[in-house]
Amino acid sequence: MDKDNNLRALEFGCGTGLISENLTHRFSDILMMDLSEGMIEQLKLKIEKNKIKNMKTWCGDLFQFNDNKKFDVIYTSMVFHHIEDLPKVIKKLYDLLNKEGKLIVVDLCPDNGGFHDEVQDFSGHNGFKLTEMEGLIEEAGLEVIGSKIFYSGMKKSEGKEQPYQLFSMCGIRK
Repeated sequence: MDKDNNLRALEFGCGTGLISENLTHRFSDILMMDLSEGMIEQLKLKIEKNKIKNMKTWCGDLFQFNDNKKFDVIYTSMVFHHIEDLPKVIKKLYDLLNKEGKLIVVDLCPDNGGFHDEVQDFSGHNGFKLTEMEGLIEEAGLEVIGSKIFYSGMKKSEGKEQPYQLFSMCGIRK
């Protein structure tokens, strides 16, 4: 992504901000959104410690967010597989994008559920086929402009190794 200090970004499901802390020089304004108060509190400490001026936080449900400003880029990493009603969430993210705005998704390719073996009562998805995610993104009104599997690795879980893959996908609001 080229540097453009006039771009406004949203990281959806930001956690402690590991991704965005490396992108602050790319955007004029980054809104960090997460449901977890604990994650947002850690992120606020990081923002203060590192004197990051263009990063703000918002803790709460996406559907309660009502800022009238739109975003040029919305990105999310390892979040979608935790969401049960994904079409509704993607449509809301679409609504938050400016025309020509981009939604960038990084998430799990399908697995047998082993990635979240240690999580009791995990009710999310066991990853996504690229065609499945493309369909969800297009259904929300975005045009998919790129997708690929970019990482294969092993995760240790309860003494055994679980293979997994990650994909990235970008959709644009026309």
